[in-house]
Amino acid sequence: MTDQQKMRVRAMLVLTVPTLGFSTALSLVTTYLPVILSDYTKSATLIGFAIGGEGIFSSLIPLSVGVVSDRIWTKRWGRRRPFMVFAAPFMAASLMLAPFQPSYLSIAISTFAFFASYHFYTSPYQSLLPDVTPPGNHGRVQGFQSFMRGGGMFLGMVVAGVLFDRWRPLPFVLCSVLIIGLTYLTVSKVDEPVPDRSHLKSGEGLLVEMRRILISIRENKPIRRFMVAAFLWESTLAAVRPFIMLYFKNSLHTSYQTGALLLGLVGVTYVVAGLASGFLADKYGRLRIMRVGLWIYLGGCLFGFFVKDVKWTFAFLPLFGLGGSIVLTLPYAILIPLMPKEHIGQFTGLFSMTRGFANILAPVIAGGFIDLFAGYFAPGRQYTVIWLLAGLMIVLSLFFFRGAGQEKMVNV
Repeated sequence: MTDQQKMRVRAMLVLTVPTLGFSTALSLVTTYLPVILSDYTKSATLIGFAIGGEGIFSSLIPLSVGVVSDRIWTKRWGRRRPFMVFAAPFMAASLMLAPFQPSYLSIAISTFAFFASYHFYTSPYQSLLPDVTPPGNHGRVQGFQSFMRGGGMFLGMVVAGVLFDRWRPLPFVLCSVLIIGLTYLTVSKVDEPVPDRSHLKSGEGLLVEMRRILISIRENKPIRRFMVAAFLWESTLAAVRPFIMLYFKNSLHTSYQTGALLLGLVGVTYVVAGLASGFLADKYGRLRIMRVGLWIYLGGCLFGFFVKDVKWTFAFLPLFGLGGSIVLTLPYAILIPLMPKEHIGQFTGLFSMTRGFANILAPVIAGGFIDLFAGYFAPGRQYTVIWLLAGLMIVLSLFFFRGAGQEKMVNV
């Protein structure tokens, strides 16, 4: 049996299960904290800023943490897992405390603490995946991670919606426990391979290494275009996510519980499509499957803009979930072959930082668009703008992805 065939389903599940925890947490924060925040402010821009604060930390933390995680090695925990062990309690605590805060400012501060620990955790964790995955299984592992991410969306949107309706802090408390438990499972079961010792230490300072990585990206046009496309892909979800429940409530006049069930429809589609897209990408080519996903995603967004009756959501939300699952599953799998093995943490950090900028800008831009166009729509209908904005971002990403060095990646 070759190295590319050795990774079993159980190993992939154990490796990717932390994604279920932090995906649940992120879905919970971005879906239901805006509802709590709306009790303290009516400004969509301020709500977008509080949720978009994630990007502040994802633009500052992942690259530096990635550089450090490339350069250290501990006998017991390896080089990626110490960051997970350290950050998980902070992520859980800040998540648990957020819904108990008495004002917009204190909720925002708790949310920012969550995002800081979230990115301290997820960037080294993401680097762990290519460290322990044979090259022929990269797409499959990303598929399993997408499966976990979809499961987290289901828990954080649907199950949390039912719990939220009964007692608002309850889903936040339970999710905190879930994060700790799943982190312990993976950290205790996964063995990191010992890296080449020459890669662990460098005579260059941290800032010098970070600057070198940024320069290499600036001078490499194909990767630079890919990073811009990845920024736009992440922006689509970042623009829609904080306002989706408000869209259901105000534009389609549903209850929060019905909105949660509709998001469950997206989650189920996301889980199935994410797992399938990873296998299809390894078999037929990641770029080919990615292009198909982009066009499906665009169709779902444009459909959503015109929907006025909740019954049509059963048509466009699965389309949106299918395209979104493919588009958000495959970018890292496409990037993996382009990264030098000795700098996986650094390039993963840069990738996370690019996505972080999306999470800073997209919610604020979406909130600004909602406020700006409120006077041009019937009351509540201004939230449909999020679908048009997401569609525009997908169109722009198609332009950048077309020239993102595809000739070098067709056979990965």
